[in-house]
Amino acid sequence: MTKFDFYQEVEILPNCPYAEYIGKKGVIMGISEEDGIIYSYAVSLLDGDYEVSLLDGDYEVSLLDGETGLCFSPDCLKPTGKQFRRENFY
Repeated sequence: MTKFDFYQEVEILPNCPYAEYIGKKGVIMGISEEDGIIYSYAVSLLDGDYEVSLLDGDYEVSLLDGETGLCFSPDCLKPTGKQFRRENFY
């Protein structure tokens, strides 16, 4: 079972080895798992500067950081309580 779900918003914790990302928020876009063990999560950063717009009665999220596929250990992430849907991104 995964600790985080796809499209869940997370925050990068202080124990992350990449100091430039600590405290930033992002969305889980991929999960690296093998034999039931989660090795990392692919996170697209929101960088504190994202847009959520209402489009045809549904929400659409625009990622503004230009970064894709940053991978973080599960121990470097904490949930923010926000959960998006696939349709919010594609």
